[in-house]
Amino acid sequence: MEEKRRLHPNAYKPWEPEDDERLAERCAQGVSLPELAQEFGRNEGAIASRLLKIDADGPEADDASDCGA
Repeated sequence: MEEKRRLHPNAYKPWEPEDDERLAERCAQGVSLPELAQEFGRNEGAIASRLLKIDADGPEADDASDCGA
């Protein structure tokens, strides 16, 4: 887990409600998955899964749904 946290500082940490809100906003603004991963300190898979969980709108949420993330 230490190695993952070096690359993604928030890996395996719980999501805060404020993070979910900001993630949904940023996704709706059309921010790319790699940019979201960087911004939130998590890997792209975690971001894609969270976009589905919070039922976000936007291109990356649509792509995550299509891929079954």
